[in-house]
Amino acid sequence: MVFLHTAHFKKSKLVNSFCLVCLVSWASMFNPAYAAHPLVSEDTGTQGVGGYQVEINTDWLKDEGTKTRITTATLTRGILENVDTFINLPYTLSKPNGFNDVSIGIKWRFFEADGFSMGLKPEYRLASGDQQKSLGDGRSGEALTLMTQYEWGAFTWLFNIGSERHRYSDPTKNQESRKYIHKSSVALLYAINDEWTVLIDSGVRSHSTQQEKSAPQFAVLGLIYQVNDDLDLDIGYKKSLNRPETDKQIGLGITYRFK
Repeated sequence: MVFLHTAHFKKSKLVNSFCLVCLVSWASMFNPAYAAHPLVSEDTGTQGVGGYQVEINTDWLKDEGTKTRITTATLTRGILENVDTFINLPYTLSKPNGFNDVSIGIKWRFFEADGFSMGLKPEYRLASGDQQKSLGDGRSGEALTLMTQYEWGAFTWLFNIGSERHRYSDPTKNQESRKYIHKSSVALLYAINDEWTVLIDSGVRSHSTQQEKSAPQFAVLGLIYQVNDDLDLDIGYKKSLNRPETDKQIGLGITYRFK
């Protein structure tokens, strides 16, 4: 959960998506991925030179009666005060089980002033998942996310906007699927005290299938317990806001930082 560590540093469809996310997030203020679990939105915090962070989380998903369980391990290393490198290892535990597409990338915080900061997160997705088992695309892909963060007292706001490029080795899937997935999200975090933080996150993204015109929309409610400066525990509940999104998802996570 980088933001806890640093909170003490701590075309038309896209426009419509942005407006929707802002409205949902504004409403959520009155009712308190590869982001820090259980967030979908990414913060701009980094680990500092020589700092490491290990995140391990597991999620249970249910969609139209089908249950899935996934787990993800992410290793992050700070190479500069404002630049991290990372590797993300997702694995599906339910059948068909196996590794999904592994991703590597960097996080660069390029601006910060008066509690406001901005960053970029480019990443490269390896074709490590078995496409025949629907665990991967079959070909490599890329993604780029613009992150903004504003801290005001006990409150932290996050806003992300980004795009992913997908390529499929299967000709039929390549023809039926969208090559570019656009996404945006907004999150609000409130630090109750030095140990407990509550959060709400909401977003929208393009559907992977070209025939589906509705963009999946979601909301996340989560709780993070900071055991100490180096260890966080979290729990989150993600709920669909419309039909194309996965019905619901419950997840648990642990984050450990060291040098």
